[in-house]
Amino acid sequence: MSYKKPFWEGKTCKEMAGLHVKITWNNGDTMTSTLNIFGNAGQCELSPARHPAATFAPYIDIESIELVDDPEYERIDNIEDVREGDIFVAKDGNHYPIKHIGDYGLGATFCVSLPYGIRAWLDDSAFSYALRPEPKLPDHDGLWLDKGDGLWLVTGTTVIEIAPKDQPAASISYPASSIEASERLSLFAPFRPAKAVEA
Repeated sequence: MSYKKPFWEGKTCKEMAGLHVKITWNNGDTMTSTLNIFGNAGQCELSPARHPAATFAPYIDIESIELVDDPEYERIDNIEDVREGDIFVAKDGNHYPIKHIGDYGLGATFCVSLPYGIRAWLDDSAFSYALRPEPKLPDHDGLWLDKGDGLWLVTGTTVIEIAPKDQPAASISYPASSIEASERLSLFAPFRPAKAVEA
């Protein structure tokens, strides 16, 4: 059985601030909350640490602390692994779509989208982690619609683009388990099962 390192291991209380988490105690009680700079959920202490720079470690009566993020997103903790299209999650908990990565200077690498069409460069020191949308790919046999409403047939052995939305694209067939199929399908994600009336 492999050990999965909890996301909080090695983080300071301040690094935990702003994270939305689900806490489960050994007695079965649960709670969701946004953590403060002491790694606590409001007045509910989760760790004996008493300073924002102290290493966070939950009390022994806490069974687990899990991030409450959309399961359709992959969490990226290393700032160097972030790419355009990811979502920048700031230390204050705000989420910003990343539109461009470059060197603006003064420690700002990420140009993000703000409300009302405004773009701004965020300081790298504001980075907590990033979220990367995980493409929804066909996971069972049947008819599937891609993000552009193109129709695909997935069987146990083949993936076939049978009715591309934008003509004149030729139908494309791949072995269902091939790397080429996954790479090709990712370009058209997210997919959703096609209803008979849509097909």
